[in-house]
Amino acid sequence: MYKKLQALFRQITTFLHLNKRLSKYFIFLLVSFSFWFLTIMSKEYETTIFIPISYSNFPESQQLISNLESQMELKVKSHGFYLLSNNLFQTKTLQISVNNLEESKERKYSQKQWVVNKNLKKIYKLISTDIKILSTNPDTLIFRFQKKESKKVKIVFNGDLNFSSQYRMKDRIRFFPDSIFIFGSKEEMSKINFVESEKTDFENIEKAIKQDLKLTELEGISFSEEKVQIQFEVEKFTEKIIELPLRAINVPKGYKIKCYPAKIDIVTTIAFDDYSKLNTNLFVAQVDASNLKQKKRLDVILSKQPSFIDIVKIKPSRVEFLLIKE
Repeated sequence: MYKKLQALFRQITTFLHLNKRLSKYFIFLLVSFSFWFLTIMSKEYETTIFIPISYSNFPESQQLISNLESQMELKVKSHGFYLLSNNLFQTKTLQISVNNLEESKERKYSQKQWVVNKNLKKIYKLISTDIKILSTNPDTLIFRFQKKESKKVKIVFNGDLNFSSQYRMKDRIRFFPDSIFIFGSKEEMSKINFVESEKTDFENIEKAIKQDLKLTELEGISFSEEKVQIQFEVEKFTEKIIELPLRAINVPKGYKIKCYPAKIDIVTTIAFDDYSKLNTNLFVAQVDASNLKQKKRLDVILSKQPSFIDIVKIKPSRVEFLLIKE
């Protein structure tokens, strides 16, 4: 681009050099335009400029019930140079921190105000002290609030946990804090029983997770916390098959029962750290022989098992039986 401009400038210079009469006319025209522009720009003018407004730090426990102005209209007076400069380069936004404003109490609401005449220095910093402000619209920004209802709700994880092969969660997901206060209208609050974290997926998990998560925004509702911390432990596990004899309970008096097969296999998963604790004495596999009428098979029940294992499958889960009179 720079090279193209250089080439164009050289062409114009060459053209003017070859056409001396036209060159003189061009210089005269440029000087005339410069005098005219300086004369116009040195005069004072009145005009209207607009400044965008940005708001921050609203009170968490209160609900805004008035409309917010998106911009401020300024009627101003100044020399053309300053007005042109402001129109060309003005990009600044008026920043207002609502929480820092003085509050007055009314019967049904509370009110905060931002008065332009008390904050002219802040506005002049956005435009220029060489531009005189004649009037503003609005001359006061008014914020009306009502007290919000509050409610304590639980945090719920929203996402997927995908563990690497032979890894799993140890214990459970924990949030810190595990609940927060939400604020809003009574009608809206009645519909909310929990707040979800923002949708987050964890992939190929092999180690403990400790991470901050944002909360899913709810329209018309504010939170006491903007984010929470999720934590959970991860353990490596293996699979173990254990063979157990079947015991019968509630056998009718004067009878004994024989199961086919007499032993079953249970497929378990167990953390590597707990593997040495595992033995058959920690399990009891049973069948209930009460109410045998019209039954061809009995369900296998594990009446005892350690808390540090997970049962994947019982093989078989139902067995045939023979009732034998003693």
